[in-house]
Amino acid sequence: MFSPNKVLMNKTLLLLLFFYNVLNAQPKQKIIDMHIHSYTESDFGEREPGTDYYGNKGSKNAEEHRAATFAAFKKYNIVKAAVSGSPESVKNWVETDSSNRIIKGIEMFSPTDYHMDSVKFEQMVKNKEIEIFGELGPYYAGMTLSDPAWRPYLRICEKYDIPVAVHTGGGDPGGTYSWSPKARLTFGDPFLIEDVLVNYPKLRIYMMHAGGEDWPEHGIRLMAYYPKLYTDLAVMLWVEPNTQRYIKGFLRNAKEAGYLDRVMFGSDQMKWPYAIEKSILFLNSLTFLTKQDKEDILYNNAARFLRLKK
Repeated sequence: MFSPNKVLMNKTLLLLLFFYNVLNAQPKQKIIDMHIHSYTESDFGEREPGTDYYGNKGSKNAEEHRAATFAAFKKYNIVKAAVSGSPESVKNWVETDSSNRIIKGIEMFSPTDYHMDSVKFEQMVKNKEIEIFGELGPYYAGMTLSDPAWRPYLRICEKYDIPVAVHTGGGDPGGTYSWSPKARLTFGDPFLIEDVLVNYPKLRIYMMHAGGEDWPEHGIRLMAYYPKLYTDLAVMLWVEPNTQRYIKGFLRNAKEAGYLDRVMFGSDQMKWPYAIEKSILFLNSLTFLTKQDKEDILYNNAARFLRLKK
């Protein structure tokens, strides 16, 4: 027996199915993460505290950490990630990176880490083992990037057009009493890299953490005076409520000042891969940023900085 209600219900279900398929067929927002950390089993958890601010212990080991980070890359359509760690850890990640996402960085706090010198460094650059010089953390070694010991590396980066990523702001609370005894808060001031910007005008450089919670205004002022300088947001997006408070202020001010086009997404997940998701969700929750602002921060600005082909 013909039932108008049944026909209407079937049509409604078909219409809902159609719209569901259309919505799910929309391409995901592409993301570039400019601040990812890799580890080997020997250095996993060497520097980070046992738990984060919220009590999360993080991954159990380096392999679990890598797998969880790669899963986040896939889930959130992170098409490129600037990965820093020891040369061995970065190499291990590249070998399991079937999607060609990884941009090869190197984490260094001192110019002599990994028995490095300028000859070895230049050869690694020529061999394409280093595509970004960073994360650099002179702060943790009681130095700044303007110290003479870094000059040979910066000259090489300028010569081969290798971007430089430098830590700004403070470090983990209590770190000076444990693994980084030479660290001092004052070394995190972005103004202390000004000589680098002056002496290497062709260098592509970005601050990490946008000056941190200590000097976000210094970060903005430096970007104003040096129009080629970029920044990432990194740990400020997720690590604790106070950093999130500061980064909201930084983003508002950068938007008002007209420098938002040089702000890039970075998660700085360390041993907590969940931070990638938390960072993306927090950024997308900021109502004072437009959809275009968010797309630029998540992808477009970094694509331009890295000179990626469209």
